[in-house]
Amino acid sequence: MALRELADVLDIATLRVTGYEKEPDALRISVEFGKDSATCPTCGVRSNRRHSQKPIAVRDLPCFGRRVFLLLPRRRFKCKSCGKPFTESVPFVEYGTSFTKRYERYIYDQCYERSQAVAAKQEGISDTVVRKVYDVYASRLIEPRGRPTAIRVLGIDEIATKKGHRNYACVITDIDRTRVIEVLKNRLKTTVSAYLSSLPTSVKKSLRWVSIDMWEGYFQAVVEVLPKRVKVVIDRFHVMKHLNGALTKCRREIQRGMESKEEREQLKGLRWVLVTNECNLDDEQKAKLEELYRTCPELKACHILKEDFRKIFDEETNRTKAKARLDAWKERVKETGLKSFEGFLGTLDNWEEWILNYFSSGKVTNGVVEGLNNKIKLIKRRGYGYTNIGNFRQRILVECGGG
Repeated sequence: MALRELADVLDIATLRVTGYEKEPDALRISVEFGKDSATCPTCGVRSNRRHSQKPIAVRDLPCFGRRVFLLLPRRRFKCKSCGKPFTESVPFVEYGTSFTKRYERYIYDQCYERSQAVAAKQEGISDTVVRKVYDVYASRLIEPRGRPTAIRVLGIDEIATKKGHRNYACVITDIDRTRVIEVLKNRLKTTVSAYLSSLPTSVKKSLRWVSIDMWEGYFQAVVEVLPKRVKVVIDRFHVMKHLNGALTKCRREIQRGMESKEEREQLKGLRWVLVTNECNLDDEQKAKLEELYRTCPELKACHILKEDFRKIFDEETNRTKAKARLDAWKERVKETGLKSFEGFLGTLDNWEEWILNYFSSGKVTNGVVEGLNNKIKLIKRRGYGYTNIGNFRQRILVECGGG
């Protein structure tokens, strides 16, 4: 390749290519600056009085399947005006680093949706260096966003920071914009209250709904800190999770009473058929459900109740009508005498006002939050868990915080 063509590939206007050396996995390109003078940072006068020079190697973007290094002179000059020596600034290299700015951006991009360890191994550099580069670019991306000035619907949910541990970070989401706006170190009421208190006045004025699960700490924080016009909506999917828990409890009780191990295992294998929305079952699963209806009347009754409950949330848009249907549904449960549903009935009674807010709010849910949580779980899995909540927060805000 001709040197001029190589210079065109590099596309750095201030450099001239003087030669190159090709290795099996690397390309080392010798370059020099187009001008023999540099500007003094102290007085702003250009000087051509060279004080000293030493060659340095700067890593650049990979090319032709090889790692690329620019061998360029690091020049020091003595200013003709103020007499002070200075090192020439290199506009395409961040001061104090040995990478071009575009290669640093490339490293950052390589870390997106993959672990930093994988990116480091791919590039043949240390995890520490990758971490530093990622921190710099992530901060540049996050800081300009600033804090939101208006939010209509806020979502509050949690994500486990470690598998198998009861350690949770609290994820705050702008539901309308489908983006995470903050990650708190824990889900304690005091932590959530402090964050809500710190929201700008404009946000508090614009806020209308806060979607949460039935975690008491979230509820108390919202009620105590935010204006009274801001209403709590208990997420319908968390309500269904509690109902599916009651259904699973019923299945287990029946399962324990079975004499045959084969029958117990068969019933255990039907868990997902029971808790999955009936409309989402495939033909094979529907056939299994029909057989279950035939052989186990009690589970049939539970499953029908579960599906009828779900349909209230799918079909109703009016709060008054939804309440009437919920009341009728509760009476049906009481008439069946199903012990496994008693706890769920208590949950409905305790949270009824805020569950019904679902129908007043235009059906606000934490579905967006749950979707983001699935992405956050992938982030956690790629990082093999995070011991540093700051690093975890940074990752989430970069990948789930929107642009």
